[in-house]
Amino acid sequence: MAPGHAGVVMEWTKPLSVAMVVLVGLLVVGSAIELLRTTFGAGDAVAASVVTMGLVAIALLAAIVVGARSRRWLQNPDHYW
Repeated sequence: MAPGHAGVVMEWTKPLSVAMVVLVGLLVVGSAIELLRTTFGAGDAVAASVVTMGLVAIALLAAIVVGARSRRWLQNPDHYW
């Protein structure tokens, strides 16, 4: 392939990549809406669902904080504490 053709291939794939990102984004948003609607909508287990999702969110945030501290400590263990 000639050196000038590489740019043509990249230009053709850019709109396709953007379309795929938009499609996946719409799928994620639609899935999240459906998850929230069915989990917290109506039923006998709404309170339990809210508590469970809250605990998962707290655990996730705690893991992020611990991971961030560990990463900073590993980069500079002598001066972190």
